[in-house]
Amino acid sequence: MQRILLVETASPARVRKKAEEIAAGKIYGDADLTILCRDNLISVRELGSIKGARVIPLSGDRRSGILRQLKQGKFDVVCAFWTGEKHYRAMKLHAWRIPAGIRHIDIGDGHGFRLSPGTFVRFLSIRWKYPLPSDHGDFVLRAPVPAPEERQPKQEPYPTPASGAEMEPPRHGGEEILIIQSAEPPVLLRAMDRLKIMPLFRDPRYTLFCRQRPEAMRLFGTHPMFHRIIEHSETKGALRHLLDLRRKRFDSAVVFFTGDPSYWKIKYFLFLLGARHKVIFNENNDCFYFSWRTWFSHVSHRLAQSLGPSVEPHWVSRARVLAIAGIKLVLFPLRFIYLLLVWLWLRGTNLRQAD
Repeated sequence: MQRILLVETASPARVRKKAEEIAAGKIYGDADLTILCRDNLISVRELGSIKGARVIPLSGDRRSGILRQLKQGKFDVVCAFWTGEKHYRAMKLHAWRIPAGIRHIDIGDGHGFRLSPGTFVRFLSIRWKYPLPSDHGDFVLRAPVPAPEERQPKQEPYPTPASGAEMEPPRHGGEEILIIQSAEPPVLLRAMDRLKIMPLFRDPRYTLFCRQRPEAMRLFGTHPMFHRIIEHSETKGALRHLLDLRRKRFDSAVVFFTGDPSYWKIKYFLFLLGARHKVIFNENNDCFYFSWRTWFSHVSHRLAQSLGPSVEPHWVSRARVLAIAGIKLVLFPLRFIYLLLVWLWLRGTNLRQAD
């Protein structure tokens, strides 16, 4: 029989699911399961009814004694969760300090690993790219939005979008998609028509992030595909909007690269939001998922268009325009360095929250 200690380092629902699998012998065979949980009503009620498990609430007045006994328990396996859920930093430290033969880490998405320096580095690379597991919304629910106040038709000629500062809506069971207005409204509306006819996503719910302009809101405010609209002003609040949008953990973000210079700032949001997938529309209403290969192909095509027709072989022309892009990057590095520093800072913030 193996002695297993499961530490509540994620939401009680996630811990309960794992505990039931261990108690049923699906993971470790014949297991003697102990669960260390926080001393609150939700955790004790959720985990206390699991058959075949001994639950120990970590109460404040007995905390030192409980931890001392657990350190002497000679557990074979200590199981903990690194799924990016908040308010579990202290419990993760307790799981780290309790000695065990094996320390197993569950990262969500149905995957886990035995903790070692090599697996820890691989875990950081996963969290660098995906700040939260894909099933995060199944276990961590968002706060509901209060009923909106009634508005006077004379004061509001078009529907007012939801404010970015209000409470977040309940988590959608499907995919959360952010549409970034980085082109004129007709271009964006054509893209929405294409997404309706030829959908890229299984069960999407669209949020629009657009400029604060009355003429645009008359078109976007009544569009049936937009679940929520967030306005922004180009001159202020960029960092606040960026942080708010990153907290929403969108599954995909859609942006428009149509050669319009009036939207060049907002296009950078695509690479700073931490969305799992990035979709780019061009001026011909064609779209592609972002990857470095498709991105360099798009950039070289843009540069080739700006240089005009050429009789050179295709690979020579592409190499030449990419070299020109590299020279521009070297000659004008300040903007790139600023974006890189912002990106690194945001990534560091995600890693600290994941701990």
